[in-house]
Amino acid sequence: MVCENCIKGFELTGTPEGSIQPDGSYFHPRPADSDAPTTSAVIFFTDVFGLKLNNPKVLADKMAKEIGVDVWVPDLFHGKPPFKVEDLEPYLGPVPGHKRTTWEFISMVYTLLPKMPGLYSVRPKVTDKFVTEYIQKLKKERGYTTIGVTGYCFGGGITLRFASGDLVDGAVIAHPSGVEAPLVKAIKRPTLWLCAEEDHALSDAVRKEAEQILASMKSSGGPWYEFVDYEGTTHGFAARPALEYPKVKDAFEDSLTRTVTFLTAIARGQPPTTKST
Repeated sequence: MVCENCIKGFELTGTPEGSIQPDGSYFHPRPADSDAPTTSAVIFFTDVFGLKLNNPKVLADKMAKEIGVDVWVPDLFHGKPPFKVEDLEPYLGPVPGHKRTTWEFISMVYTLLPKMPGLYSVRPKVTDKFVTEYIQKLKKERGYTTIGVTGYCFGGGITLRFASGDLVDGAVIAHPSGVEAPLVKAIKRPTLWLCAEEDHALSDAVRKEAEQILASMKSSGGPWYEFVDYEGTTHGFAARPALEYPKVKDAFEDSLTRTVTFLTAIARGQPPTTKST
């Protein structure tokens, strides 16, 4: 599912410090003085702009430095993301309450239609096979035994799906698309959910159902989870934030802090948390 805010937003400032690998991935190595296990790593799954947009690289750099582990950002779209950086436009509704006009709806449809073949080519069946092989290869070649994952929008759906398997050890799910009850019921790993106040890709009803399912699972020994709802935000705030809005800026910064704290615990084999100690 792609909503209008999936394809809008802003580019973060900053110069990426990592490097593009032969397979197209972006990689930022662990700091030399890190005390985190060398067998731990983080994998970052992008939105539909992929690695052409600066944002995932800037965020991956920060995570590598603060978590203290290698961070990898796979090229989910093999160099051809469905949306180009030049397609990025300001949000119609950077904060809740915007009422979409008929013309805006028509404009969105005309924007999306030419992109549908590209989106179909990265449907879950295809993407999940690629991600599975990617993680398996990293583990084999780099010796990783603990993998934390984080994903935004399109990538949030990937982290949700992989939280049900044995390839990852914890997942951050930021304003995801494609949330369905069977996927939530299949979760086996700790999950941190970063949710916008208004999100057409994750409705209030679906978000509440997901939490109810996880609460029921936890009461009978299921995995740790936490939902964080950010007032004054819309879909995309954690990936392509409209930083001129104070609540959006605060939410973006807090969501990144919680992501780092959660993945730091996962990387060190500690109980999951989003609170600094």
